[in-house]
Amino acid sequence: MMQHAWGGYVKYAWGHDDLNPVSKTPHDWYRSQNLLNTPVDSLDTLYIMGMMEEYKAAKKLVLDTLDFSTITEYVSLFETNIRVLGGLLSAYDLEGDEAFIQKAVELADRLLPAFDTRTGIPLNSIRLSNGEVKPALTAGVAELGTLQLEFQYLSDVTGNSTYAEKTLFVFEQLQNTAVDIPGVFPEKVYVDELKVASNRVSVGGMIDSYYEYLQKLWLSTGEEKYFEYYYTAAKSIADRLLVTAKSGHVYIPPANLNIHFKGMTIEHDNMFEHLACFAGGMFSMGALASKTQEWEKHFDIGKNVTETCWLMYNRSKTGIGGENSVGETLVLANPTYILRPEAIESMFYMWRFTHDPIYRERAWIIVQALEKHCKDEAGYHGLQNANSANPGAIDRQESFFLAETLKYLYLIFADDDTIPLEKYVFNTEAHPLSVRGHGRRADPSEFVPLPTKYPIAPGQLNPDARVIGNE
Repeated sequence: MMQHAWGGYVKYAWGHDDLNPVSKTPHDWYRSQNLLNTPVDSLDTLYIMGMMEEYKAAKKLVLDTLDFSTITEYVSLFETNIRVLGGLLSAYDLEGDEAFIQKAVELADRLLPAFDTRTGIPLNSIRLSNGEVKPALTAGVAELGTLQLEFQYLSDVTGNSTYAEKTLFVFEQLQNTAVDIPGVFPEKVYVDELKVASNRVSVGGMIDSYYEYLQKLWLSTGEEKYFEYYYTAAKSIADRLLVTAKSGHVYIPPANLNIHFKGMTIEHDNMFEHLACFAGGMFSMGALASKTQEWEKHFDIGKNVTETCWLMYNRSKTGIGGENSVGETLVLANPTYILRPEAIESMFYMWRFTHDPIYRERAWIIVQALEKHCKDEAGYHGLQNANSANPGAIDRQESFFLAETLKYLYLIFADDDTIPLEKYVFNTEAHPLSVRGHGRRADPSEFVPLPTKYPIAPGQLNPDARVIGNE
């Protein structure tokens, strides 16, 4: 599968972001400019799978031609971090070539101006060529809370504390922001004020990977306060947002928090997002890595959410899940499928934790469905309607299909020594980074101390920074 997906990119989209496999044309994210998303996203997958000739070609393309100074269009801080910075760091971690770190430092330095706000909460749109940021009143919590893993790793391997200080301060600012459910944030917060900007909560789009990164920052550094941040959120999600359907399956739907004079009510949607399937792996990992408090309950939640994601796939006519489903029935509501990985991701974690053969069996069924419905002459396409016998094609092979979906499928069938979970954490784009004490971070004497002081105290505003709301 990886050979076919990568081969199509090489033949029809070399030097561009993505492949349109049906039309056999390239696609770039930023008009005529690109960040080589597919090659960078694929580096570690190629390396892990032992596709070394393809890896060397991708590496040469990235190191020789990826020039951040030429990117004059606004790029997404969030997407650039998880795909490009994460991909560069993971390639360095696996192979050890310092050229990847040099490229990563250049990119991170060009992203730092995004953090120059009164709160330290970053703006998401930035021109890499000159550091110009696009003003915005609000920011998605996933956008600002899915930077810390990569930037803290970069501080450890370079000795430059700035990267950790800028991103970890964002977590501290969020902890000083009032929320209605302990640890649970809505989809958006204000950039210039420590206030929430929405009453909609979920573990899906706009918020999902914030919770993931709280946990993984604890796993990668051993710093207990990040576990406390994570566990506070996880307990609230389990107690307040989790829903048990009449048929017995569990799911975590989006919800609106309605504040009134009598207090607060939680209005759950009857919807389950594909993106929320990642929570199966998150809850199970948090439970087994800590084995404290309600860890057995949380492990069961992880197992049961993973089961729900499988049911969503198994009940569709193609055997593939869509963007979301009706929570009570798991019938696809938005049946489009863009090669997403989250259900397979949680199956990978459950396989590693239990070695129950059912997860390999189900993963193989999904492989067969992808081969039947998504494979084409040049690569793999998405589906317009995963719940139809004639699903129709979406003409895009997303880079995360190579970075995440195919990697997690491969790892389900690989030995546990292939990226062992006690030595690595995966960023939200499935790029593995070694944890402290292992890999490129094996020497504790080289760790950069986690920041305890910041230029401004958590909960305060920087009076010298830009006032976004006035622009």
